[in-house]
Amino acid sequence: MQQYFCPKCFRMMSIEQEICSACKAPVAAMSAREYTEKLIGALEHPLADVRMRVIIAMGMRGDAEFARRLADCALRHPIDVIEGLEFVTRLRKMQQGESRQKALQTLVKGHPAAVVRNAARSALAFQPRQ
Repeated sequence: MQQYFCPKCFRMMSIEQEICSACKAPVAAMSAREYTEKLIGALEHPLADVRMRVIIAMGMRGDAEFARRLADCALRHPIDVIEGLEFVTRLRKMQQGESRQKALQTLVKGHPAAVVRNAARSALAFQPRQ
């Protein structure tokens, strides 16, 4: 039986299921969500490689709306230093603004890994190209 992740709660489920047995979400409705909403939801994915792809996609979009969500995700997964550094890299490339600054400050103050805190501190001083 082929399985995949529920698009809402990311629990494993059979490909034939129309409703997730764990969260009761209708799979078709969850799959029909806007791309931005799917990206935000995927930051909760249990697999680090999926989260990493989402981090990169969000960073490529450069939308300041994602800054806080990236910082929050970094703090939820503090032992993944590579992921934490990727958060900083993506935040560094975003346009200057309050959202970007607050997200980087959150990492400087709250991330347990010194290398991530130092990278965020450096990014605060960095001026991205306009």
